[in-house]
Amino acid sequence: MEFFAQSGASVASDAIISVFTVLLTLFAVALLIIMLCRFVDDDGAVKHKVLILLTVFAVGAALRLGFGLCIRGYRDDYAVFTRMIDNLRAHGLSGYFDGDVDGVLYPVVYFVYLIFGGLANVTGLSSYDLGMQFTVKLPLIIADLLAAFAVYLIADRYFNKRIAIVLCAFVNLCPIFFMGSSVWCTPIVFTAMFGCFACYFLARKNHICALVFFTVAAYSSREGVYLIPVAGVFAAFHFVRAVINIKRDAPQGKALLSDGYVAAVTVPIGVVVSTAGAYLIGLFMILPYDASFFGYIYDFLLAPFVVWKYFTVNGLSVYSIFGQNGATPGARFPSWVFALMFTAIITAVVCVVYFSKRNRATLVMLAAYSMFTMQIYYPGSGGAGMQSALILLLAAYALVRDKRLLHVLFVAGLAYVVNIASTLSAFGYLNNLADFNFGDESIAVAGAANVITVICAVLTLLAHLYFTVVTVNVGMTGHKKCLMPAQGFGGCLKEYFSVKKG
Repeated sequence: MEFFAQSGASVASDAIISVFTVLLTLFAVALLIIMLCRFVDDDGAVKHKVLILLTVFAVGAALRLGFGLCIRGYRDDYAVFTRMIDNLRAHGLSGYFDGDVDGVLYPVVYFVYLIFGGLANVTGLSSYDLGMQFTVKLPLIIADLLAAFAVYLIADRYFNKRIAIVLCAFVNLCPIFFMGSSVWCTPIVFTAMFGCFACYFLARKNHICALVFFTVAAYSSREGVYLIPVAGVFAAFHFVRAVINIKRDAPQGKALLSDGYVAAVTVPIGVVVSTAGAYLIGLFMILPYDASFFGYIYDFLLAPFVVWKYFTVNGLSVYSIFGQNGATPGARFPSWVFALMFTAIITAVVCVVYFSKRNRATLVMLAAYSMFTMQIYYPGSGGAGMQSALILLLAAYALVRDKRLLHVLFVAGLAYVVNIASTLSAFGYLNNLADFNFGDESIAVAGAANVITVICAVLTLLAHLYFTVVTVNVGMTGHKKCLMPAQGFGGCLKEYFSVKKG
């Protein structure tokens, strides 16, 4: 692959890399189905677990580094990282943010790249050096691996030990989960990682850590903001219920720290800690505001809801289907009204489904559903945005165990991989060529590549409609269709596609 990546933007090399990622995705999916059917009811001890996990993560890291060093990725997103590092070299911590949240790293990711960018500047790397590419990609790869570890923690605690390793290996090996970091190069990878840990602590009812990680996810990329309805419902429900329980039972002393009452204390602490932490991290990049707290809160949390440059840019979005790829919203587009209505609808769905069962597994599924829905219907989505929704969907499967979630994951995931590969191929970006080799290129794919994007968007939309049915069915009735043990590839496929309830 090194040869193909360095040989220029040839059609042959682009096709080979694209086909390889698709075939690797299909292989990983098939292997996952077999392993799930084999170990779904096996809760025995795992010999040499640490060695197996180290091997899995080593292979995942090597695979990501291989792609990451051979493919610079989507040039506009890659340039966001290098511009930050160049600004750090020239101006230090001041003058970075210019009012355009799409052109800068969000506060948490900015904080991470202060370290890596500083190292790049000390070593004198230029924007086009392979060393700079390694510096940019390495934090993304680490975030990917940490997300895999979060999925492992969830599955190990709430599924079984062998399935935990299988799901962790799937995240490490499947292109669905490394296209954003190693191939495209997007800070959304950090949102996906922090979102996974937020869901892990949510499942454990650790209110402080869950709120902290939800907040950090929101300050990692604009997609992280889409988790706010879930975090808000989670915090408000448990706080109100705890207050009602305290008023009714009047507990004293240490009894206040028991499960039914503790949220009255931990939720406010989580809100205060999250807000204070976000503010302190943000101080590194909001110097032009003179440390104005409300100024940067608006720009990084509220403005992305109502200010969009494009309806979508090569994204798996309903706007791609209707010919709005690369199109800008008109001046008369009711952005505030649209934002308020859409937020209200998502919050209402989360409330209705979650309150009907009040199950932590259901809320993680709703987090994935919220992210998925926003990527499909909300203006502003990009080509790599779906990755955060897909890994949360896998985390939800580890908790809910309904195989229909895997149906959604595999269809949308394959569409995501094909769309990423075709978009980068259309621009000639599956290589290490410097930016000046491309000139002024359009931001939106056209022609045959756009047809592929539309087809992938249609498949993802159908997967979302199916996801909606599954979410309502599982969340409000508790009915599940779980995988049963099966032998052989044919038997596993038959079980995977069977319609009987598990």
